[in-house]
Amino acid sequence: MKVICSIVILVCLLSAVHAQKPIKVFVLAGDEHVLEQALIKQVKKDKDASGTLVDVVAKNPEYAFLKNSDGSWVSRKDVLLYDAHSIHNNTEAPASPVKVGVIGRSGPGKAPCIGVDLMLSHRLGEALDEQVLVIRYGVKHRVWFKHGSRDLSHDFRPPSSGGGGDLDGSWDVIHFNFGVWDATYRELGSKYSSGHTTTSVKDFEKNLRSLVAKMKKTGATLVWGSVTPVWEGEPEKPNGDEDAYNRIAEKVMRENGVIINGLNAETLRQGKGTGKNVHNVGNLAPKVTGVITKALKKRENPTKPLPRVLFIGDSITGTYWTQVQKNLDGKATIFKNPGNAEDTWNGLQRIDEWLDLKRYMLNGQEYLELVDGVKKVMGDEAERAVPGYKGQGMDLAGLFWFQGDADGQWKSKAESYEKHLANLIGDLRKDFNAPKLPVVITTLAQSRREIREDEQKVLDAQLAVGDASKYPEFKGNVTTIDTRPMTRPQDKSPGGRDRYNGNAESYLEIGNAMAEAMLKLMKK
Repeated sequence: MKVICSIVILVCLLSAVHAQKPIKVFVLAGDEHVLEQALIKQVKKDKDASGTLVDVVAKNPEYAFLKNSDGSWVSRKDVLLYDAHSIHNNTEAPASPVKVGVIGRSGPGKAPCIGVDLMLSHRLGEALDEQVLVIRYGVKHRVWFKHGSRDLSHDFRPPSSGGGGDLDGSWDVIHFNFGVWDATYRELGSKYSSGHTTTSVKDFEKNLRSLVAKMKKTGATLVWGSVTPVWEGEPEKPNGDEDAYNRIAEKVMRENGVIINGLNAETLRQGKGTGKNVHNVGNLAPKVTGVITKALKKRENPTKPLPRVLFIGDSITGTYWTQVQKNLDGKATIFKNPGNAEDTWNGLQRIDEWLDLKRYMLNGQEYLELVDGVKKVMGDEAERAVPGYKGQGMDLAGLFWFQGDADGQWKSKAESYEKHLANLIGDLRKDFNAPKLPVVITTLAQSRREIREDEQKVLDAQLAVGDASKYPEFKGNVTTIDTRPMTRPQDKSPGGRDRYNGNAESYLEIGNAMAEAMLKLMKK
C-alpha cells in the first residue's frame, strides 16, 4: 500500500511540474493555404470520394490514429489552435483543441475541411512534453472562388524591405468607431472583460473625449462611425443600448467638429441589424467610401502623392474597410489599426500606438497584424486567448511560413520575393525578440497544371532562402520544404480553389513534413 501511495504522489508531483512548464508556441502564418482547404468528405454528387480525408484514412493505415475506436475523429487537448487574424477571427474566439471538422471553408456548400495544422499539430503534440499552442495567421480572399489572398511584396512587406513614401506629415482622415464591444455584456473576471459588464454611458462619453482629443492632435479630419445595432441580450445579462451610446457620441462629436457617419441608420435602411449577430450590418462600404471621399476633397493641403486614411475600429470595421481600400485605390492610401479595437477601454491603452504614422508607412498591413496578433496572445491577452492558461509562461518555439500564391501572379512581386522573404525572417525575429527562431518555409506547388514562370520564381526564391550556402546566417535555423512531390492528380482529388485541389492526403503529407522539419531544427 505504501508503494502504491508513493507512486501516486510521484505521478501527481510530475503532473504538477508538467503543468508549470511554459507552453510551446508555434506560429503558422501565410496566405489562405494555412487555413482549412481539403475536403473531409465529398459534397459533389457527380464526383467520387477520392482524395477526401475519409477516403485517405480508410485506405491508408498510417492515418488510422486520426479516428477513435468508435469511428469519431480524435481531438488533441494537448495542442490548441488559435486564429490570430482580425478578419478570420473577428470576435477573437479563444483557442480550441485541434480536431477534424471544427472549422468550415468558404465555397459551395461550405463543406468542413482540414488544413496542414491537423497533421502538424499531431506530430508536435506527440514529440513534445509541453502543452502546444499553434497561433495561426491567415485569411481567404473575400470572394470564395478567387485565390491569392495576401502577398509578401505589399501586404506582408517587412520593414527591412523599405516602407512607403514620405514619412513627414500626418494623417489626412481618421475614420473611427467604438461601441459594439462597449455594449456587449461580459461576465466580470471573464476572458473578455475590461473590468465592466458593459461600459456605462458616462464612461463611454469620458473615454470618447480622451480618444478624440488624442486624434485631433494629428491634424486629421475625423470621422465617427456610429454604433451599429446590438441585440438586447439575455434577460439576466442585458447588453447596452446602442441608441444611448449614439446619442452621447453625437454630442461629443458635434462639440469637437467631428464628422458623423450614420452607420447605424444605414444598417437599418438595408434591413439588417436584427437578431443576435452584431456583424449582420449589410454592405457599409459604399457609405463609408462616400463620406471619406467628401472629407478628403475638403482637405486644403492633402498629403502628396496620395492622402492617408486611417481606420480605427472593431470587428464591424473589419466588415467594410478592405472594400473601401479597393474603392479608393489610386485615390488614397488606406491603413487600419492592427487587430481589433474592441472597446473604448482598450482604445485608451493603445491609441498612441495606433496613431503612430511611421509604423504603418514602414510595414505592410498584414505584417503589423501578424506581429500584433502574436504579441497579444503571448502577452496581456494570454488568459483570454488560451483556455486554462495559469501564467506558466510561453516559449516561442518556431515559425512556419506557407505563402506565395499572390506573388506568383505578378512579375515584379515574384522577382523581389527572395529579398522580402529573407527580410521577413530577420524582422520577425527582431519583433518577437527571438534572434535564432527556427523557421520552416513551405513552397506552394500546383496540382492542376504546369507551374507558371512567375510561380516558379517564387518557389525558387523559397528554396534559395532555405539554402545555407546562399544564406549562411540561416544555417541550422531555416529550412525549406518542397511540396511538389506531395501533389495529387486532379482526377484523384475532390476539388477546391487551392493549389492542391482540396486533396486531404496532400495536406496531411505537407503538415507532417513541416512538423518533421521543425523538430529537426529544434534539436539543432
